[in-house]
Formats: sequence, C-alpha cells, structure tokens
Amino acid sequence: MNFNYFSHTLYTHWQRAQDAMEASSVCDSSWDDRQEYYVEAFLDGELEWTEYVYGEEELQMFKDDAIRHGLTFTVKIIDTE
Repeated sequence: MNFNYFSHTLYTHWQRAQDAMEASSVCDSSWDDRQEYYVEAFLDGELEWTEYVYGEEELQMFKDDAIRHGLTFTVKIIDTE
C-alpha cells in the first residue's frame, strides 16, 4: 500500500460523507453542534496523515479506516468554545 492510494481512499470517504450530508439535508446549524476532533495517523511510527473530523460518526469512519490499513492514531478533542 502506498501513500497515494491511502490518500485517495480517505478523500473518497470524505466525499461520500459530504454527499450523504447533502442528501440528508443537514442544515448548517446542526453542523455547529458537532464535536470537532484532530486525528493523526501513523505507520511504523511515521506520521502518514492528519485530519480534522466533525462528529462521532465521521470520527468512527476514520478510526475504522486507519485500523483497516494497519495504522495507529491519536485523537484530540478540539475545544470549540
């Protein structure tokens, strides 16, 4: 597995999440209620990618994807106040 393949996979997941949000008519005000997280993923101790994610569903999607690709990760909760 190479970095380009993994980056494309993450981008595809992100696009799918965006499309699902638009299809479900999620309004902007509900977006403000979501918790923000900062995720870092590592392969063999080397940083592979970082991403801001919003909400528990999106966080779980990124965690599952990282585990599936053999990465370890850290998650920081972003204080929005």
